[in-house]
Parts: sequence; structure tokens; C-alpha cells
Amino acid sequence: MLLRFHLQKFQAFRLQAVNSTLKAATVCISVLILLSGCAMTQPYGSFIQNPSPAFSQYSEVLAIDVADQIRRLYPAASTQFDLRHNANDAFGQALIDKLRSDGFAVLENVSPANSFLAAIHSPEESENSNSAPIIEESTRNNGLAFGYIIDQSDDLYHVSILIEDQQLTRAFIAQSGQIQPAGLWVRKE
Repeated sequence: MLLRFHLQKFQAFRLQAVNSTLKAATVCISVLILLSGCAMTQPYGSFIQNPSPAFSQYSEVLAIDVADQIRRLYPAASTQFDLRHNANDAFGQALIDKLRSDGFAVLENVSPANSFLAAIHSPEESENSNSAPIIEESTRNNGLAFGYIIDQSDDLYHVSILIEDQQLTRAFIAQSGQIQPAGLWVRKE
């Protein structure tokens, strides 16, 4: 009888250990899935820390070269680009201006960079809003998803343009106050 009691107690303990292990494994898997989703979001924009005074001039030259390459691949009058991120740097603004002057439609991303800030309303907005419910229309963007990444290493600038699932990349070198391509465009699909 005593052996039976200890055997039942052992089986209950073993079942409890298996349950707690399964719960821990489920939590770990859930956390890994969430982290993999965070790791898959690619950062966009300018990653140039403390740009030099000449960078605004470089931005114009880079934007012209990038727009020329895009014009070779896409028809201007019938192509719309939907920017995936805010273009609040010199290169981004120069590129958007150049694309528009070449005849492309560019839909800028106007959401705040921090999604937490998007949820905060200013006091003026709260006072001026009426109690009627707001109905948002779902708008479908027909443009191509568009983003850019620009970074710098010493005198070498690296520009990547992402259009839908393809990536165009080119390096540029700054010498004697001028910037020029350091290689050909590379296209990755």
C-alpha cells in the first residue's frame, strides 16, 4: 500500500514537471516568434551620423543618380511610389523632389516615426473634436512600396533603393569636394 502511494505521488510529480516544462517551452516559442517578427522589419532612411556641410550638395548629386536609375527601370508618368518611412533627411527630400520633377507620383509617409506618439493627441485636437464617431475610410495605395537606406563609412557612401521585393545598390565616393559613383548599380531581387 505504501509503495502504491509513493508511486502515485511520483506519477503526479512527473506529470506536474511535464506540464511546467510544456508551459515554459510554449512561452519561449512565443517570445521567439515575436522577436523574429521584430528582427524582420528592416530599418529605412538615412543612417549618416553628423552629416558634413557638403552632404546637402552630395544629396542632390546622389538623388539625381538614383532618379536616373529608377527612370531607366520604370515609366515615369504611370508609376507611383509609396514611401515606407519618413523622408526627413536631405537625401530623402532631394530624391522625392527629383522623382516628382521627373514625373513620378510619390506618396510620402506622414506618420510619426514613433508609433506611440501617433496615439497622443494635442490638447487643441481634443477640444476641437466633437463627440461624433470618426469613420475612417480604408484607402488602398496602388503604388509600389518604396524605401531607401543611405549610410557612410569615411568617404564612401552606400545607397540602397528598395522597390517592392527588389533592391538597387550603389556605392559613391567623396573626393576633393565632389561625389561620384564608385561602381555600377547592383540589382538584387
